[in-house]
Amino acid sequence: MTIFHSEPIGVDQLSYQFVSANDPDIIGVEVMLDGHVLFDISMNPAGETSELFDSDGWKAEFDLSGLRSVLTKCEAELNAWREGLMKPGEIWSAQ
Repeated sequence: MTIFHSEPIGVDQLSYQFVSANDPDIIGVEVMLDGHVLFDISMNPAGETSELFDSDGWKAEFDLSGLRSVLTKCEAELNAWREGLMKPGEIWSAQ
């Protein structure tokens, strides 16, 4: 495997798009740079998360603390969204 370095990306350059899907039933956030998805963080009704990295790579390089802050922010946003979906009468509620 060959790894190429690039200029580190500042987290302030990123944009976020919230998405949902029915099959499987998940919510997620796409983390993008200049309109290109770098990675996607998804959460299911049980609160389990997964991360998918774009196979094209876009040669994204992050400072580790910056990447951690992005992941923490996305997980917090997804948890808040999930909690709203689990309220009585909402689509993920136990009813």
